[in-house]
Amino acid sequence: MIMAYWNGMEWECSPNVITYLESLSTSYSMKTDTNADKEGNSPTEQVALSDEEISLSTTYRIETGASNIKEIIGQWKAMIGLAAPLIVGDELFGPDNVQLQSVSVGNISMRPDGMFTAVTLSFKFKEFREDVEEINSKAGLESGDSAVSVRASKTDRAAKKNPRKLQ
Repeated sequence: MIMAYWNGMEWECSPNVITYLESLSTSYSMKTDTNADKEGNSPTEQVALSDEEISLSTTYRIETGASNIKEIIGQWKAMIGLAAPLIVGDELFGPDNVQLQSVSVGNISMRPDGMFTAVTLSFKFKEFREDVEEINSKAGLESGDSAVSVRASKTDRAAKKNPRKLQ
């Protein structure tokens, strides 16, 4: 039975493999904005919720069906930066997509020949949102122009210097 999965990696309890979630936690916090306002307004404003973070760990063991632990570590390492839904049971856990931020490797057990027989992996995920399509800030500019090179017309500049001459 599949306990959980993320991006093709599974935590499961079956006759051949036992890989289960040892811990699963999430956190929510307030995102704040600090200002150096001298007009008496509060220097810290509550803006919104920060991106949700999820932590979990699991132990892979040869005796419970993990065939090549070094390969499993490499698979997880290669997925750092990828985002996908985290499904626990048959429901989404947390936000729509979470990005794998880090994989910590610990509690390594090995045989005298150096083969890993057990390892605990700890994962940190963070809420992932697709970037909103950027608005073209150069809309209306002629080809080759940049926002820095755009200036007021000569008439506009003259009006600012001598507002009475143009009236």
